Amino acid sequence: MGLKLHNISKVLIIIYFGNLLLYSFSSIFSFDYFEKIFWFIRIPILVVLYYTTSMKKQTLYFLALILYQLASILFATSNPAFFTWASISSLCFKVCLCFLVVDLVTKKIKIAVAVAMIPFFVLFLYVIDFVVLSLGDTYIIWILNTLLTSFIVGIAVIYYINNSDKKGYWLLISAILFVIQIAAFFVNKFYVKNEAIYQIVILSYGVSHFTFYKFLVIKEYERIPYHNN
Repeated sequence: MGLKLHNISKVLIIIYFGNLLLYSFSSIFSFDYFEKIFWFIRIPILVVLYYTTSMKKQTLYFLALILYQLASILFATSNPAFFTWASISSLCFKVCLCFLVVDLVTKKIKIAVAVAMIPFFVLFLYVIDFVVLSLGDTYIIWILNTLLTSFIVGIAVIYYINNSDKKGYWLLISAILFVIQIAAFFVNKFYVKNEAIYQIVILSYGVSHFTFYKFLVIKEYERIPYHNN
């Protein structure tokens, strides 16, 4: 990465986390107009950051971010029909992430990954059980969503145990925060409306997306021959 590009990426990272903090503060102090603005531009900023710094500019990751943005917009409405489509969009987002990490699974660790994902999936099922009536027809969609999330976490845990490299470190942080984000989202939306829990949603989502971006960019650079030499 050239010096100019490096400086641009640093500015974009500052903008990303600055926006995240402003979104958080706007929510705390009920500045609804500004909160909507900072909420909406969070993913577009990440899209620009990835486009600027990525060597491959993978269409699948762009699609994942678009699906997440769409899900967020639909979740923000109170229309039950929109919630169904938001759930589907969120599931498709997780499918995209799975395709982006599945190549880390080798024959040597595939059984370990399957075992590692079990406790996280059980935890998700426990959380879903609290809000099962509120989920309605989307119950199966969220079972699949949490299964895929558990798969990502299983990969992250086992890969980091076996390699402990930078991309594994960023993926592990991202995966753990995705777990926290989903659990906090369910509790805040269906169980207890609480600003503190919503702040957990905001911060866990923001950092989890950034750490996944870091994982992906490092992974791309590692596969460039001249970069490794």
